Amino acid sequence: MRYFTDFTDDQGLSRDEEGLHFAHRHEACLSATEALIEAAHDRLRVRADRPLPGDDGLILEAQVRDAAGSTVFRARLTLNLDWRDTDS
Repeated sequence: MRYFTDFTDDQGLSRDEEGLHFAHRHEACLSATEALIEAAHDRLRVRADRPLPGDDGLILEAQVRDAAGSTVFRARLTLNLDWRDTDS
């Protein structure tokens, strides 16, 4: 069956229009979860050594839809960053 994975971040919604085939819904949900973790990793790697003011973390979300358009899974990753001043 074809499943679609939509991602939401601070830039807004990125809607999957193509989808992927999975034998089971569980596989589609695991794939979305792995992609969510990879997206968080990628976002953190591109940040500078020191954060910008107000850079206190990120919130990412993945939603899996079936071919009928029903949401069958949602994963939300919240990462709070507490940058301590070590220059003192």
